[in-house]
Amino acid sequence: MSLLVFSVQNAFRKKAAAALAVLGVAFGTALMTFLFSVAAGMEKRAERTFSELSGKIVVTGRDAIFGGLFMGMGTPPVPASYVQAIEGLPHVEKVYAQVSVIMRPKNVSYAMPLFGYGGEEVPASGNLPYGSLIEGSLPQNNREIIMGKSLQEYLSLLGAPFAVGGVYPFIVMEKGQAKDIELKVVGVYQTGNEVLDGAFSGSEELAREMGKIPAAYVSAINVAVDGVANVEGVARAIQQELAGKKPEVQVVVPREVLNPLKKVLETFGKFLKAVSLVAVLAGGLSIMVVMLLSVVGRMKEFGILKALGWTPANIVFMVLVESVALSLAGSFLGVGLGCAGLAAAKAYIAGDIAAFTWRVAASVCLAGVAIGVAAGVYPAWRANGVSPAKILREV
Repeated sequence: MSLLVFSVQNAFRKKAAAALAVLGVAFGTALMTFLFSVAAGMEKRAERTFSELSGKIVVTGRDAIFGGLFMGMGTPPVPASYVQAIEGLPHVEKVYAQVSVIMRPKNVSYAMPLFGYGGEEVPASGNLPYGSLIEGSLPQNNREIIMGKSLQEYLSLLGAPFAVGGVYPFIVMEKGQAKDIELKVVGVYQTGNEVLDGAFSGSEELAREMGKIPAAYVSAINVAVDGVANVEGVARAIQQELAGKKPEVQVVVPREVLNPLKKVLETFGKFLKAVSLVAVLAGGLSIMVVMLLSVVGRMKEFGILKALGWTPANIVFMVLVESVALSLAGSFLGVGLGCAGLAAAKAYIAGDIAAFTWRVAASVCLAGVAIGVAAGVYPAWRANGVSPAKILREV
């Protein structure tokens, strides 16, 4: 039997102590797997939104909230004639308007955005709700809507699930009185833009009816540019073209507005990773304690092995292998538990809340090996310091 095989088998000789060490590492690596995957999922969603917003400009009323990223909701609309003024500018690929309002499902305490689109060219745009359907069909009249995937998951989390084919009452204010209007959800879409995916979408006529917005006005004007390099120049050209017009507008490059938010998400991701590393270190401490207790109880064994011809390197190798074996067993168990937690989170919260990759799995396992080696160094040093003569005198 080789020294390696003997050492691995010896690691699990005392089952209770081995189980304690394995569970300690498993807890840390499970948390590490879960949090690393959540951080990766957040980064993936943010990058998807940034990619979708590249080459885009949004024109809204001057006082639009959050830099116009909510498509003009809650602020006075702008004249639809601004669309024609923008269409003739160089490097402008497409211009389309939308009507953005807020509505509230009758049985939910929170208001939801509704984006209304009109015209024949808008549904064909792949980055818009009408061109990003993943379930169901498109609205065929002013009493049918589609909903974003993120909004569907959010409502399910609140205990108010909306299903394709269901008819749901919404509250509309008319002449100061609350009025119910029933709308049918006919589809679900996913654009990759979290602002759009967290809303309902329907016809422009429905949005105007819900928000009492006149036909000559729109909430936001979306401008697609023929290249990312031309975005800044087109934004300046739009500002110059609309300068002095009433009502005043703000011209926003969404990607720039979201840069601070991206940095916040990156910081939060680093925080999650730091928390998981602390948990893994705590698991490593459990291995160190178990190995120290094992070494103290096996002093006679080490002394006899040295007297029989084992070298100091053999003793150190055996203790380190035992430590790494326990940490690897805990790492594999922890990855399994972390994946189970991710499956539960995806089922009950959101399907893309986390992204478990081979990179995450490899990082967790490497961390487990590193912790095992680190936790075994001091016990191995203690074991190597045993004097065979002293041990044999005590036998």
